[in-house]
Amino acid sequence: MPCSSIIRNAEKNDGSVAVDLLFSAGKYLLTEVFGMGHPDTAFDYLLSAWDKGGGQYGYQNHWVAETDGEITGLVSCWHNQLPEDFDRLTLASIVDHYGIDNALEIVMRSQRYLALLESPLFTELGIGHLAVSEKARRKGIGAALINFMEIKGQGMQKNALVLNCSVDNHGAIAFYKKLGFGVHRSNDQFVQMIKALQIGTGNAGER
Repeated sequence: MPCSSIIRNAEKNDGSVAVDLLFSAGKYLLTEVFGMGHPDTAFDYLLSAWDKGGGQYGYQNHWVAETDGEITGLVSCWHNQLPEDFDRLTLASIVDHYGIDNALEIVMRSQRYLALLESPLFTELGIGHLAVSEKARRKGIGAALINFMEIKGQGMQKNALVLNCSVDNHGAIAFYKKLGFGVHRSNDQFVQMIKALQIGTGNAGER
């Protein structure tokens, strides 16, 4: 990672750049679930959810890589120690943006996809929304974000990092394998990859 780069907790005012990265991390899936096939609709929701802070798409559960004052990467994670209101705030962000009737449809559509994705176990730290801006790729930022999550997982006494990836995303799969991940489980659409952690006392960020 460039020496002038840092990884820090995301902030609300990072949204103008960070939401672009979040969307790029799962554009097809996010468009299908939140955009009903329309990317702009999904992106507008993500902007709204980011600003609210809590829940799956809020800034409070994200970290950014910052290089020379510019945001160049993004990552999030899932685990058993998330705030008790995490799911409630995720649902509230959907209802607030779409209204109750449309929100129910979106939640049902989301559940159909979630059934295909492997959730992290109690002993695992799940990684999501990993993205690096185009101009900052191949500079070690993606690897640094993964390493940041390794340290976080070690500090939480997790045994492994896990993440889900589209089976068609061969470039991402090769990237994760290069960093020591292996294929754990798979289905027709997604593959879960896993990397064992050495349990330690790492500390990566406040959240």
